[in-house]
Formats: sequence, C-alpha cells, structure tokens
Amino acid sequence: MATSMTCRSCGRALRPHAKFCDECGASTDSADVTEYKQVTVLFADVVRSMDLAAAMDAERWQQIITSLAERSAAVARRRGDFTGDGVMAIFGAPKALEDHAFRGCQAALEIQESARRLAEDVRVHDGVDLALRVGVNSGEVIAGAVGSASLGTAQLVGRSEWRNAWNPWRHLVG
Repeated sequence: MATSMTCRSCGRALRPHAKFCDECGASTDSADVTEYKQVTVLFADVVRSMDLAAAMDAERWQQIITSLAERSAAVARRRGDFTGDGVMAIFGAPKALEDHAFRGCQAALEIQESARRLAEDVRVHDGVDLALRVGVNSGEVIAGAVGSASLGTAQLVGRSEWRNAWNPWRHLVG
C-alpha cells in the first residue's frame, strides 16, 4: 500500500513533496503531516508493579525501574519510550523498515532475557519476584503529529487490545 499523507489542519490528501496544503495553505512540515505506516510495536510492563513498589522503599524501586528501562532501551535502540513501569519501542516509524517485525521480535527476546537476569538479582537482593510481560504486534498505524502541537509529541494512533492478555515470561506476538 502506498503511503498516504494528509494535512493536519484540514485533512485533505497532500501531493508528494508538497510544502503547503493545496486546500487550506497550512505548512506540511513533518510536524504537521501524518502517514499510514506498517510498524511493529513492542510493549513491556512489570507484572504487579504497584504491589512491588509498595513492598520496597522508593529509592530501590526507582533503581530497579531505571535498570529495566536502561536495559530495554539498549536492546530496542530504535526508539524506546519509558512510561512509568512500561517500555514501548516502535519499529518502522518514523523511518520505514522492511524488517520491522523481525527487529521487534528479536528485541522482545533480548529484553526478556535481560529482564530475567535483573529479576534474579531483585529476588536475591530484595526477596520479591519481578516479572515482565512483553508483547509484540504489527499492523497499520497513523504516524506523525496527533492533536494540536500544545499536546506534545504523540507519534502513533492505532489499535491494540491485547496489552493485558499475556502471561509473564511468555511471548505474545500478534
């Protein structure tokens, strides 16, 4: 499927390489353009994170979450967004990648292996069981600016209802 770009201001389809929208004259700067893309999104989160946070002091929990985020981002390399106790990595946006699904699956396996090592350290040091869920899903999304510029830098809009549908230490690929 060809990539379709639309004006963020009026929604009209844009000509390839257009600097301004033919309908409303709005700039087509990359911050103002959305595109349909095939991507793979990896999502990982800590099982029972609030219970674990309550079981230890805040500084130790911060160390654990920071270590998990750093390990996961190092594996994902592409684009890792740390959101609380979760990690999200996007493969195939903003730059298209033919092998986005393969890269997402490889990253999921590596993140899970790294998290297993961290979980063992946490079990020995803190006496609690740290478990991580990792899911990978591929599909079409709208990539680019979402909402008004004042909302920040949301990058993707798509569907995924499976975040809580998988078990710790198992892989869910959709």
